[in-house]
Amino acid sequence: MDKQIRIIVKLGLVIVLTVLLIWLIDTDKNVLQIKQPEGELVTSSDVWILVSELELAGVEIDNDVMEEIHTLIQAEEYLSYHTYMKILDSLMGGTEQIYEKEKILYKNKYKEEFLVLKKDWYKGYEGILASMGLLGSISEQKVEILCNSEQLVGERGISEGSLLGKNLEEYLGVSEDFMDLSFVSVKAYVRGNRLLTLTEVLSDKSVLENVWIMEEEENRIQFFYEGFEILGEYAKAGERQEGEISLLREQVGNIIYQESTISDITIKEDRISGKLLSISEGQLEIEGYGILEINQENVGYKLYEKLEKAEWSDLMLGYDFADFVLENGKVCAFLLARKEKMETIRVVLKSTGFSSVYHESIRLLCQEPMTIYYGDYENRMQEKVEAGQEITIEAGSDYLSGARMEIVPEVNTAKIQVASMERSQGVPAYRGRMEIVKTKEGLVLINEVLLEEYLYSVVPSEMPASYPIEALKAQAVCARTYGYGYLLKPGYAALGAHVDDSVGYQVYNNIAENVNSTKAVKETAGELLLYEGEPVNAYYYSTSCGFGADAGVWNEEQREQFPYLNPVYIGKTQESQLGDGEKVYTTEELSVEDNFREYITGTDENAYETNEPWFRWNYQVDNLDVSMLSNRISERFHAAPGKILTFAGESGNLDDPELYESKEPREFKKVYEIRCVKRKEGGVIDEILIETDKGTYKVISEYNIRYVLNQGGDVIRQDGSPYTSSALLPSAYLIIDVVKEDKNVIGYTIIGGGYGHGVGMSQNGARAMGLAHEDCESILSFYFQGSQLNKLY
Repeated sequence: MDKQIRIIVKLGLVIVLTVLLIWLIDTDKNVLQIKQPEGELVTSSDVWILVSELELAGVEIDNDVMEEIHTLIQAEEYLSYHTYMKILDSLMGGTEQIYEKEKILYKNKYKEEFLVLKKDWYKGYEGILASMGLLGSISEQKVEILCNSEQLVGERGISEGSLLGKNLEEYLGVSEDFMDLSFVSVKAYVRGNRLLTLTEVLSDKSVLENVWIMEEEENRIQFFYEGFEILGEYAKAGERQEGEISLLREQVGNIIYQESTISDITIKEDRISGKLLSISEGQLEIEGYGILEINQENVGYKLYEKLEKAEWSDLMLGYDFADFVLENGKVCAFLLARKEKMETIRVVLKSTGFSSVYHESIRLLCQEPMTIYYGDYENRMQEKVEAGQEITIEAGSDYLSGARMEIVPEVNTAKIQVASMERSQGVPAYRGRMEIVKTKEGLVLINEVLLEEYLYSVVPSEMPASYPIEALKAQAVCARTYGYGYLLKPGYAALGAHVDDSVGYQVYNNIAENVNSTKAVKETAGELLLYEGEPVNAYYYSTSCGFGADAGVWNEEQREQFPYLNPVYIGKTQESQLGDGEKVYTTEELSVEDNFREYITGTDENAYETNEPWFRWNYQVDNLDVSMLSNRISERFHAAPGKILTFAGESGNLDDPELYESKEPREFKKVYEIRCVKRKEGGVIDEILIETDKGTYKVISEYNIRYVLNQGGDVIRQDGSPYTSSALLPSAYLIIDVVKEDKNVIGYTIIGGGYGHGVGMSQNGARAMGLAHEDCESILSFYFQGSQLNKLY
């Protein structure tokens, strides 16, 4: 029995050994049959670029390991499997990487001396990147290469040897394969702006939309794209008879390129020109053409002086300085062809009381004949109106059935009366011409008038004509500069106007023209106030408290934006003629509460406006309307959420700014405290805290404080005269003292000074300086420091 078992065991061993021998022979046969795989090989130089980039991406690799890899790679033109394995062993040698490494070993595909295919190397490299957490840093991407550095021929260029992408990225080509590439799409391994290795040249077509083609020469063109002047090969360039005008030169077109060649150019030949009447979202209105849609790929070019890309904000409303290029009836480009004087302004005339931009009906008449133009531009009609004849325009009028209606007097000196509205002077009459636009909300009346003639009716509406001539001239320059600023950036672009005639811009034609005001305008004709070559923001206000403010009273960023607006003492030398017990304060010192309280409750005989009624005033609330206060805080929150903050701490210091957040204020019934927590230089109040039964609220900025604290009733000026407060208290140069009953605020008293926001020129300060024989330029340089007068036309 034992002998039989031994025989069976031996037989089993023989069978196992035989199977093992057959497997070994078969395996050896398969190995011997492996051949070098066919396909594109990867160069050793590209492999070294990618391996060495790992260190630049932040991976720490032993210097000896990198030197060994470099030595192996340098000895080969193409990557061998032996070197490939060495790279894997060196960079993925950890036990935790064994499984991932097995996927890219290619054991049954390569012998040690074989060369690795390009696709297998890159698959392996992806594995290396994944193991190092670098897939987001180094990756294969599609890159659209526009040109190389030598093809940029204008002022704007890129580093020598670099490449410019269609996305305007400047790329550094690390591999020699990128040398001199242009007008082609590729796939490449990329880290940041470094093109490491080229993996594929694509046959994709790329299009540059609406470029400005500058010039064509034999076999090449020069074009302007996103600020770059580029020279490119184009086989079709110069294909014309001798003496024939180039069809490509100075044109807008699409450039199509692929595989290093500009293959085609499509010229946009349809151009129009006309006065720009309005600009709104996605639309332009051009005189003679009506409303046109704007193509999403639109672009603008400034052609005069220096060729530059232009923005929509560079278009001048009310002027015909631009040509417009159309594609399928839509504006795809605009060309700023020239820069000329801008001498007219377009003003929205509000209804009676300046209550609305929109009118239900408009009644016009003129003591000279007028012509009405109306209807669609394809069939424009005109109608003569006799001198003294009144016309009435309502929403259903035939005059408004097409484009905007125009009313033009036959003589330049005529004035058009608007009988349907009233101003302080009575029924107003306007120089220039009128336009009426029909909207869903009502009729809009626009007065287009010469800027100088506009000022004839602004200056007397903003400053009494009895003021000294130099003060009036300063006001005229401010008003002109202010208005000119809106020629550059219109306030009513969608309606087709630069400004309106209310206090929101400059009051226009509320008071009739006056010979003194007109003289001031004429003696400063064309003069603007500039700072570093740009028009200043010529803010002005009625009366100071003795000190002015910077533009930070509205927003801290504006303080840096307008360096010529500074907090200043508005008076004679403070040190002279001080009264007993009076103290001299600097603008910085008045940001301290106690110092400002002492100043505003005292007298200042050296201030220019010390005798003005508004120089000091007081305001008393005997019975606080808590509901009104709560509502006013809520209203300002919805208008400016970042300026009404709620205390979010459970307890702690109410003066800690980190404990406040912008959120909807709750309606409150009781007020426990109202106090100032921050003043700016010059003393203007910037932040107050209002403690209530539903939370503590911080009100920020002079405007919001003046609005929130106003409870209606009279303000008493220093001469004893009452003034009924409107929406705002006169200024934010104030102190507040609360009256309490059982710990609740039931009223408060405010002592303040000045009238207006306190930024820029004080008009009554200018008056005092004029009476002191200061000239216009001195007045303006005092309020707008570092500015200069410049004659525009």
